Amino acid sequence: MSGDDFITAKECKCACALIECYVTKDGVMLKQLNQSIESELKAYCQKWLCHLSQHNFEHALDLVTVPNNDGTRWGEMEIRKAIFDYYEGGSEFNIENTDIACCTPEFMECNDGRYLFGFYFPVNGEITDLTVEFEFSWVKDGELSATINGIHVL
Repeated sequence: MSGDDFITAKECKCACALIECYVTKDGVMLKQLNQSIESELKAYCQKWLCHLSQHNFEHALDLVTVPNNDGTRWGEMEIRKAIFDYYEGGSEFNIENTDIACCTPEFMECNDGRYLFGFYFPVNGEITDLTVEFEFSWVKDGELSATINGIHVL
């Protein structure tokens, strides 16, 4: 793994560097850097949100390392459609880089070792009813993959 393989917090001015991301042949993987997995996953989701707030859907998609169970990797098209549907056809929107702590975050550790981290999606200056749910699964030796299970109204 070379230094060029790392996705650093510098790519997103407002991101925390609690989780190290790097590219492998299987895609981008996350490596836990400290003891608090909940705060690390929150920082990871905040980094994703930061990329979206800067209209950098490509970097946000890089953080979604694997497709979900439906085969979907939540990229620009899927995110735009979820927001478009939420606003019933409104095409103009602005994703906000609101602190996820203000977005009713929920963290859950599953019995099989996976982690779920969800929060309400901040769009157009408000915390919407749209929920973003990330799922993190152990791949090997302290490495996690990340997916988005969905962006929808609960």
